[in-house]
Amino acid sequence: MSVHKDISSQLGRKNREINLFVQLDKEREAAIAKAVEHSHSDEPYTLDRVNELTSQINELAKQGSIPTRSYVTKAMIEEYVQKKYRNK
Repeated sequence: MSVHKDISSQLGRKNREINLFVQLDKEREAAIAKAVEHSHSDEPYTLDRVNELTSQINELAKQGSIPTRSYVTKAMIEEYVQKKYRNK
């Protein structure tokens, strides 16, 4: 019975990690989209929230169950905006 409890506990922990990752990743993608929108409109923006979420995801990834994410720079956002909006 102890093995069953250990496996169940481990699966529960992994499930919580994955659910947290999904939540953080969705928030990160929304923050990136907002930065892209501001960049496209030539409005000021920061990537503080994006990279804060990236840091949280990468800390969670150290436990081995989820992928890491890259930190985002303004150059990355501007390059994306150039490709997506201005080269049409």
